[in-house]
Amino acid sequence: MADIAIEYAAGGQLQPEAETARRLIDSYLGDRSDVDEVTLAPSSDAVFCVSVEGDRIWCTDPREWIDAMEAVTAARRRLSEIS
Repeated sequence: MADIAIEYAAGGQLQPEAETARRLIDSYLGDRSDVDEVTLAPSSDAVFCVSVEGDRIWCTDPREWIDAMEAVTAARRRLSEIS
């Protein structure tokens, strides 16, 4: 089972984007038997990244528009690689 985490800069306005990414990942991938949970991980770093089993698999510039579907695609791709 894989844990997926969305790491985001806690000091900015990124929590809504992180919650949207978590909901989309959970919606698209949460019913897979290889996904244990999708969590939010506030960070003191200026980041917006998705990790699977602790490995960062997708990051984007947190100062620009965040496409949560890219996060879903990256997580799906990584899960396929480790299955």
